[in-house]
Amino acid sequence: MTESIREVLAAFSAAWQLRWRLLAVHVAFNAVLAVILVPLMALTVRLALWFAGQPALSDFDIAFFLLSPVGFLCFLIIAGLAVFIYVLDVACMMALAGRSRNKGRVTGLDGLWEILPQAPRLIDLGARLTLRVLVLCLPFVVVAGGLYLLWLTEYDINYYLSNKPPEFMRAVVVIGAVLAVMALVLLRALIGWALILPLVLFDGVRPRDAFVQSRQRMRGKAFTLLSNILIWLGISFILSAVLLGVVGALADLILPMMGDSLRRIAAVLLVFGGLGALANLLVVTLTTGALAVILMTLAQWPERLATSKAALPRGLLIGTLVAVAAAAVFSVLGLVDLARVKADPNVQIIAHRGAAGSRPENTMAAFEKALEDGTDWIELDVQESAEGEVIVVHDSDFMKIAGVNLKAWDATAADLADIDIGGWFDPAYADQRTPLLRDALILAKGKAGVVIELKYYGHDEKLEERVAGIVEELEMQDQVRIMSLKYGAIQKMRALRPDWNMGLLATASLGRMWELDVDFLAVNQAAASHRMVRETRKAGKELFVWTVNDALSMSHMVSLGVSGLITDEPALARQVLSERRDLNTIERMIIGLAGSIGLDVENRSYRDESP
Repeated sequence: MTESIREVLAAFSAAWQLRWRLLAVHVAFNAVLAVILVPLMALTVRLALWFAGQPALSDFDIAFFLLSPVGFLCFLIIAGLAVFIYVLDVACMMALAGRSRNKGRVTGLDGLWEILPQAPRLIDLGARLTLRVLVLCLPFVVVAGGLYLLWLTEYDINYYLSNKPPEFMRAVVVIGAVLAVMALVLLRALIGWALILPLVLFDGVRPRDAFVQSRQRMRGKAFTLLSNILIWLGISFILSAVLLGVVGALADLILPMMGDSLRRIAAVLLVFGGLGALANLLVVTLTTGALAVILMTLAQWPERLATSKAALPRGLLIGTLVAVAAAAVFSVLGLVDLARVKADPNVQIIAHRGAAGSRPENTMAAFEKALEDGTDWIELDVQESAEGEVIVVHDSDFMKIAGVNLKAWDATAADLADIDIGGWFDPAYADQRTPLLRDALILAKGKAGVVIELKYYGHDEKLEERVAGIVEELEMQDQVRIMSLKYGAIQKMRALRPDWNMGLLATASLGRMWELDVDFLAVNQAAASHRMVRETRKAGKELFVWTVNDALSMSHMVSLGVSGLITDEPALARQVLSERRDLNTIERMIIGLAGSIGLDVENRSYRDESP
């Protein structure tokens, strides 16, 4: 163990000595990556959608698509490219470390120019590595999935996540044990494959043969490598904790002191955003460089490095430089474009299940509070009861909000009258009962619109027809919007009421969602981007984001140009929209970029952040 500590410390020392050259490699590599690999991955997604015959795939569609032969092949290609991204970074640093050891002083880009000609072989290696990892993991994932279906499907998943009953903890322990065994099996395999990269890069071994040869050469060295990797991980963790931890802790300490003032938040973000980005860049560069040195030491620093050298074609070199320069230009133009984005004066506020941050969700109390807070829309979830009534409830059962083991579709009016759905939030709301859609609509009529999310758990009968009937009976067609996670349900509703305003709700997506036959999109705020906003607007549609509950995130989404904020805090959203009018361009820019540096000011937790 002492020898391992000495070797790893020597690796970090070598990486530190090469820090500026490694940093140049890391920065240049990421620039090349941005202009070559990212478009290639985007092309793969486009091909996947072309085979699927859809302009976009949403949550449920993605799951089924990935299980299809074409979907799995596309996943394999994208995963292989993702592995290749990291492999190429390590390979560049290995080449740089090797040249430095064998030839003395080197320039920062030597490793990059040496590795780029071998990119096709590295992609091949990355794809083969990905496939082997998938084959090893698949049996364990299947077992874990089976245990999930066996133990965690009796009630709605939100009940398990919120209340953590004994069966949930049992599932966590057993599934965790299965995944731990998978990790050990995978670790054993990866140790045997530790030399595949230097074998391919410096010995000229074909990617398909590298795995066998690596296992042969690793005989008797597994414990040494494992010790080195564990020590490397420990040191890497300490470095991250010290640098990123200090920056993050200071940011977490200071940001809440700024309250909801966007101007003060912008100033703090400018400082800590820069510090965080610099710290992260240094940590990743140093730790990746140390790993490269460890692997080169394991490969015994052979003179073979020189034999793998291949001159970078002049055309490719010029093309790469032009592409990187173009990427820089477009990045600057993108920032300018972002700076020009004006906050939509008509950004809409959608109260998520009412004012769910200050009242129990999906209750009349929450809807009343949302109206008091000046919301533009009330968002609620509907299902059918046992008697065919359209009731407002999110989960498939009442376990999370009431501790009652009763499915929504089995509930009668008498059952609903006995179930307290507000006491969990505060005893003051113990009188709250499951509302009917009709009652919620009557409350909102003439005061705010209502976004009705159709919930499907496999027991719906005439949900679309019944919702349409209630809305038309109250003459509120122009005051409601319909949305669902299921695109098929929206298509069905579109056939029934072609003139109504309808949208697709999505946690994740693939492709051009704005080309779907909907009037608006409601996406997870993590999936929102400037391009999505631009393309959605160009298509004449609106883009809503959920669930946005802190001032910084709200302002960031408005900076992107979204049409509406789905939030548990409608009063805060109204305040943010008002305060943004007083911000100057620079302050809006900082807030607009804040989402990309991972800082927020949300200082409270919410029981359920699902759509």
